[in-house]
Amino acid sequence: KLDRRFKQLASDDGLWRQLCRARWTGKQWMPDELFRNGHYNDVSLSVAEAKSILKRRDIAVDHIFEKAELLEALRSSNSRVHGAPALTGSKWKVSYVYAELDSLRQSISVNEVGHFRWHLIYNGRPSQMGLRHFQKNGVFVSPHFGETRWKLENEGTCFVMHGVPPLQVQRNAENWGWVIGQGTGTVYCSMELENCK
Repeated sequence: KLDRRFKQLASDDGLWRQLCRARWTGKQWMPDELFRNGHYNDVSLSVAEAKSILKRRDIAVDHIFEKAELLEALRSSNSRVHGAPALTGSKWKVSYVYAELDSLRQSISVNEVGHFRWHLIYNGRPSQMGLRHFQKNGVFVSPHFGETRWKLENEGTCFVMHGVPPLQVQRNAENWGWVIGQGTGTVYCSMELENCK
């Protein structure tokens, strides 16, 4: 009887959701929703949950009307997460485990660069020109130099922008955000959209 109770608790969505909320407080791009990069192949999701995850993966869902199509879009857009075990039972347990594994990832995606706003620290001094926005289409409009282009190289570990030496990308272990150019004269720190207003 005790083993059965432990198995039930190990997959209790209410328990895992509370654990997610507690762990994700103060973490960047970690809303109180199922984690965007989780693999939900073996758990049950609602249509609204599937659409929310797909939108945060930057996948259009307006043309998808059948739940089976949404679930296939989820399966086909799963990212590769190193060391991820096969999980069943609790969608919030899946979220927790995949978020923890993803927090160790050191390569940023174009979607993530475009999602955040960026605080520039130039030669050790915070910029007074506002937050920067690197658009997902590779365009950046600099307050000093006008429109320029940016891209990621080396599988998302190197940020390259016209007129600036290549900058290394690193994860901020405290808030799960990103730092571009740590240790150089040009440092960009990711900021959440809701904290930018």
